[in-house]
Amino acid sequence: AVAWEAGKPLSMEEVEVAPPQAMEVRVKILYTALCHTDVYFWEAKGQTPVFPRILGHEAGGIVESVGEGVTELVPGDHVLPVFTGECKECAHCMSEESNLCDLLRINVDRGVMISDGQPRFTIDGKPIFHFLGTSTFSEYTVIHVGCVAKIDPEAPLDKVCLLSC
Repeated sequence: AVAWEAGKPLSMEEVEVAPPQAMEVRVKILYTALCHTDVYFWEAKGQTPVFPRILGHEAGGIVESVGEGVTELVPGDHVLPVFTGECKECAHCMSEESNLCDLLRINVDRGVMISDGQPRFTIDGKPIFHFLGTSTFSEYTVIHVGCVAKIDPEAPLDKVCLLSC
């Protein structure tokens, strides 16, 4: 579901999703939910909007493929995307007092991947921007590995998807 403009109805589109690059995973989203944060940024009230974009950040899915350097996840793992990730290397991630990662801290305006500054979504070659590094209103999405939490495969994805918010 692509948000082409602020406040306009989302449009169901065929989107090309590029393979994951280094330290990224491509996830098949099986369940997603709507949060008031998605609505707020879709309406773009009091902010600089980034469009077109694929919204969504509450979801559950299965890892479809992994990029170079990803060792903690394999295809088939059940995961929840999270918009405030952990690089596990910066001072905040190493601290016992904070998890506000310097690299993967929430950024609502980025719209692109950290590794190369490019989105992984396109329609007819036109870039479609990411939202909160997760963009779960897509059948497939590409996410930095630090923004994916592996979960027990017995956990019901249709219910635990709400925990990713």
